[in-house]
Amino acid sequence: MDVSYLNRLTLRQLDVFLAVCQHRSYSKAALQLALTQPAVSSQIRSLEEVVGQALFDYLGKQLFLTSAGDVMLRAARDLKQRLVHLEIELTELHGRLQGSLNIAIESSAEYLLPAYINEFCALHPDVNISLHVVNHQRLLERLNDNLDDLAVMTQVPEGRALIYTPFAEHQLVVVTHPRHPLANNTAVSLIELLEYPALIREAGSGTRQIFENFCRQHGCIIQRRRQMGSHQAIKMALASPDHFAVLPQAMVAHEITAKQLSAIAIAGFPIRRSWCTVYPKGKHLNPLTKAFHDFLHQHNI
Repeated sequence: MDVSYLNRLTLRQLDVFLAVCQHRSYSKAALQLALTQPAVSSQIRSLEEVVGQALFDYLGKQLFLTSAGDVMLRAARDLKQRLVHLEIELTELHGRLQGSLNIAIESSAEYLLPAYINEFCALHPDVNISLHVVNHQRLLERLNDNLDDLAVMTQVPEGRALIYTPFAEHQLVVVTHPRHPLANNTAVSLIELLEYPALIREAGSGTRQIFENFCRQHGCIIQRRRQMGSHQAIKMALASPDHFAVLPQAMVAHEITAKQLSAIAIAGFPIRRSWCTVYPKGKHLNPLTKAFHDFLHQHNI
């Protein structure tokens, strides 16, 4: 590749390339960017001409990055991140924060983060925040791909190059319908509880992993289960008195107070964890991300 050709690179080409990498699809990238699919194809061809190598392999109906594509992906992300830094640093010269912030959180935190975001945006009205709510496993994948400015999760895995700092408590409680047979018992053993069907999240959910680990530590397994794709769906299913669920305390506090749900006293509950801010080791937080990171750790909402 003749490096002098790199001055022909455009930010539009990089935006299109990053969108195709994210979706592994020209058509989905076109939808995201409000372009036609031929326009996306044309931008990628132009970029490949500049680079002098193919950036994608087409195997069947799937799209894969070539070695050159991997190199271009790292460079494109670095460049876009540096441009974000530049934008924020320039606006700081005018004494205010502005720009866009991408935050990814575990689904259990969707009852925690909006309050922080609302207060932060009230202080900094020129800031736009995009919140991505995913399960634990998908959040780890997003961290690995460096897709977000900051992540919020519990159970930060060991052995990964991640920087994490706790900032808020996370509690899980056992809840049932008030007419459940165990609802009025003052003390229930885990074995008694597991005689009833459990409403649980999908594999990859942090809440499910925490409860399954708790059961294993006490020599038990969850044999009777019904899987659902969200905490809200589980809460709605508790309208039946036949099941129980382990849910974030913040999510069901109102229903427990209103006696629409009952919390069951199980030894070891509530399970207490910490919400942590997380980002890859070696990642430099831009001024806007650092401001939001510090806000989370300095405010108790």
